[in-house]
Amino acid sequence: MHFCWGMASSMIFSLLPIFIVDELGGNSKSFGLLEGSVIFLSFMAKLFAGFIMDIFKKKLPMLKLGMMLTTLSKLSLACSINIFFVFVAKSIDRFAKGLRQAPSDAIFAELSSKKGLAYSFRHMMNLSGFFCGSFITTMIISCIGRNFRLIFSLSIVPTLIAIYIFNTRIKRLYDDNKLYQQRDNQKWKISDIANMSKNYWKFIIIIIFLMLNRFSEGFITLRAKELLPQYVASFPIFMSLYEMCAILIAIPIGKISDKFDKRKILLFGICLLITADLFGIFSYNLTTLIPVYLFSGLHIGATQGLIGSIIAKTAHPQLIGTAFAIYYGIDGIVLFASNNIAGFSCNIMKYLGLQNSSGPFVFGILCSIAASLCILNWIKKEKVF
Repeated sequence: MHFCWGMASSMIFSLLPIFIVDELGGNSKSFGLLEGSVIFLSFMAKLFAGFIMDIFKKKLPMLKLGMMLTTLSKLSLACSINIFFVFVAKSIDRFAKGLRQAPSDAIFAELSSKKGLAYSFRHMMNLSGFFCGSFITTMIISCIGRNFRLIFSLSIVPTLIAIYIFNTRIKRLYDDNKLYQQRDNQKWKISDIANMSKNYWKFIIIIIFLMLNRFSEGFITLRAKELLPQYVASFPIFMSLYEMCAILIAIPIGKISDKFDKRKILLFGICLLITADLFGIFSYNLTTLIPVYLFSGLHIGATQGLIGSIIAKTAHPQLIGTAFAIYYGIDGIVLFASNNIAGFSCNIMKYLGLQNSSGPFVFGILCSIAASLCILNWIKKEKVF
């Protein structure tokens, strides 16, 4: 199912910025506002989905609702006639993704004995779906041209396959009440938040700076369009390179982080992002643009799983769910701000007479430097982690 979700998202994600700007008459500012808003909604859905799941003690209905809303969002996007309709469709899509996340995490935890391998495999399948979706989209554009609405309509097919797998496989394999059989008498209190460790809050501060440089990859597409408009048909392939780099580095970095200081591995991942920003700022042709996709992909692959493992390590063993809920909430707020700032930075660069699409990378590199300094200070004060 994660493979299908990744494929469906990729068929839309790589072309949406161009669809908004070229076909609907939007701009970088409107795209930034759209991306920031829907990402914020997604993380808010993740924040509350876990609590709702625990209250009603049901996971499969929420997972199915998320999948049905995902299918509806693809159809809505294909029928969009202006930016408002795109906003509604993307909001439904991100909300659905948020609803799927919590029950999906819980089901994986129950069904797998080797959780590290299971979650790594899930992440790899999701990224592989992105890769295949980007490749298929490129083939469609090469054959029939830039028919955005047809491609968005075809993205419904993978979501329907995911629903079929859910109805024919998951329901037969999974007992919806099993996770809660030994937890019915346990109650969560809001005062538990005060029991979070100092290291957890230190890491949350680092995450805030890092996520300010995690603006939507759509801004990379806008940068590519400004520099190389003649390569629009190849943009999904560029995103495939991004996903492939993330796939290749994820599991090796995960194994290395179990043997060495996770903070130093995270610092390495931030350095990859700074490198991507530098290429984003100074790109002027295809040779200097491709590394933006490559290093951004390497950064995501190196840090995505690492962030979760550090949260688990710094959180109280009885408050893992609360720790991730706080992370999702703060992450959503910061990413909302990040995408809006990225959009405004494009206008600032244009006002200064510079290439406007380089603005997000200038802002991002400053945030990454701040995150790196926080990590170095943490390592200096606490040698052992």
